[in-house]
Amino acid sequence: MRLFAYLLILLCPVFATAQDRPIQRSENGWYLSPQGTIRILLLFVEVEFDVKPEKDPQPGGADHWPKGQLPKWKDRVFDPFPLPQQQADVSRYFQDISLGRYIVLGDYVDEIITLKESKYPGVHQGHTIGTLAVKELNERDSLRTHHRFSVADFDMWKDARKAGLPKEPGPDTPHGFDHVMVIVRNSQLKHGTGSTDGGSPGPLFGYQSDTQSRFGGMNDLPFEILKHEYNHLLIGGNNFHSGGGNASQFESTFINLQGGWSMMGASSSSLLTCTGWDRLRMGWEPDGAAHRIRARDLRGNEVDTDLDPTAGDTGLFVLRDFVTTGDALRIRMPYIPADQLQQWIWVENHLGMHRNGSPTDRFHWESPGGTCITPIQPGLFMQMQVGRELREGADIYSGAADYLRPILANGNYDLRLRGDTLRNMCPFGGSSRPFIHEAAAANPLTGNHEQELPVFDQYRDGLLFRGEHWVPGVRIQQGKPDAEVVFSGRPEHAFRMNGARVLGMGTNPSSANMLTLISTGNRDVHKRKGPNVRTVYLNGVRLELMDQWANGDALVRVTINDTRIEEDQRWCADSIVLPPLRGGDGHSLSVADGRTLLLDRSRTPTRVNEPDSIAPGGPWFSEPTRFTLSEGASMFIGPKARLELKAGSVMHLMTGSRLELGPKAQLTVGSDCAIIMHGDVLLLGKQKVFRKLRKKGRLREAQ
Repeated sequence: MRLFAYLLILLCPVFATAQDRPIQRSENGWYLSPQGTIRILLLFVEVEFDVKPEKDPQPGGADHWPKGQLPKWKDRVFDPFPLPQQQADVSRYFQDISLGRYIVLGDYVDEIITLKESKYPGVHQGHTIGTLAVKELNERDSLRTHHRFSVADFDMWKDARKAGLPKEPGPDTPHGFDHVMVIVRNSQLKHGTGSTDGGSPGPLFGYQSDTQSRFGGMNDLPFEILKHEYNHLLIGGNNFHSGGGNASQFESTFINLQGGWSMMGASSSSLLTCTGWDRLRMGWEPDGAAHRIRARDLRGNEVDTDLDPTAGDTGLFVLRDFVTTGDALRIRMPYIPADQLQQWIWVENHLGMHRNGSPTDRFHWESPGGTCITPIQPGLFMQMQVGRELREGADIYSGAADYLRPILANGNYDLRLRGDTLRNMCPFGGSSRPFIHEAAAANPLTGNHEQELPVFDQYRDGLLFRGEHWVPGVRIQQGKPDAEVVFSGRPEHAFRMNGARVLGMGTNPSSANMLTLISTGNRDVHKRKGPNVRTVYLNGVRLELMDQWANGDALVRVTINDTRIEEDQRWCADSIVLPPLRGGDGHSLSVADGRTLLLDRSRTPTRVNEPDSIAPGGPWFSEPTRFTLSEGASMFIGPKARLELKAGSVMHLMTGSRLELGPKAQLTVGSDCAIIMHGDVLLLGKQKVFRKLRKKGRLREAQ
């Protein structure tokens, strides 16, 4: 008995310690806290190529950053002190996206730090330039910043680089810099490149730093890469690349690199602000918010807008400006199996910088002074969230990149290049390969949109590398150039009162979930199996912009059982499933009078290898479309409407499903296509049509 009691005494403290261990939470940040105030020490550097002057990428300097001087935009990076409305570019950005929860200040050493090539042979290694800058600066008598700050002014947080665990405000003992940032004028770090890490470039006047970063600033203030890399310290590693900040080599959720917008956006972003997902992840909420995702009802009351329409979360919602209020809707996609990546549609009302005053609520390269970029217009901007729902626990930093995919109001298409190149294009006078955007290639379920990078088998080796892509630049519609720089954002990408206003089952794009393919480079990680979603589940969800009032508030209606196709549609996907929905007419899917539903094969790739080179028109990096009516589902082809199957499409009618043809409705099944009946199904309408198909072997029982 005594031995048992002794063991119990030894074990109890261990058990208590495990119970008391802090829980990792995304709102605590990765290396740095995304809450409170931080002040950054900024160093401006140039390289003197006194050994190999021919290596200098900018020997004479530039107007914005003369040789031997500090850049003219030195005071545009950070504000030194908190302001009711921050003025410097980076300080204002963080104040806006965090709804005032995170204030990023800074000050710079009041001299250019020149690194001679002869003195520092390692200066060509761009990502170690911070260490060399610190060594050079240490030869001065003391730290001299523009506002005469000391190390204590840059030490507002205790060093606690523990992913997801609480960060404690207050100084270190001894002092340390919370973050040291280096921007170099002319080095191997070209403009738009940089990196960050949870380490120190070395002791600066005897004090280490908790974290560091370094960037190239050859052309201007390197805003896009600066905020992208710094945001890593808040949100997570390279697997959090999204919103136009991803690269080909990383494991990603979709075949195509995504543009769009997010905290982790960079040079390939459309909008330069954050997303609702970012704010949810970081715990950025307005004062007094009762719900993590919220909007208003018609009486102005806050309501929970994390919606599941199939559970009855429907109705009218008022979305105020997203950037300034944080209002958003999130719609859960039903029917996706629990062991696959769950999906949600995010809806944000962006009024743009001309209305809300936020400098980053704008399209990339759009400027207040006016450029060739068509400015943002108020409207609903939407993205699909795929997975990435964990915000607490040990797995919150796992997952694949590009977990956000834009949903553009002008639809998804089998986009293709025209084959030529145009020169001196907006915004920088470069070249652009025009692409074809045509109604006949509409593909709402699996097509490309204009804020992602379409891939093609450039090397004709039967493999699709994510790097084998082209950038949607000049859109050719009806044979003529229609828009430029579309990848960087266009007004018609938003749902607007003077454009597309509805997202539903029968629109392009569709309200259905998306196919995923977690892949890296050209490697399919899970071989087209789970946790990937490889089936499109039609859902009847409808989002409609009902009105946008003079003050910018958007009235949005969310409904369910919108199952009627009012416009011609071309559906392509490896697998499409129609659940037993019940629309207003009692059917799971209705094709309106005189309209056509075409089941076709996707020209947009849905896989990265094993192309089908046998089927006519190949090679195909997709499967023939398989369309399944689930048990109890009912499909009605209205009077003079048409259902057509082509390019190997197969339609499966499961036990208890129903296919009904209205008067003069047409059912066309290609010679390489079939309708297969699984058990007892109901075929209604002109039986002569069904008999002909049976005779040709295109309507048959499952074997």
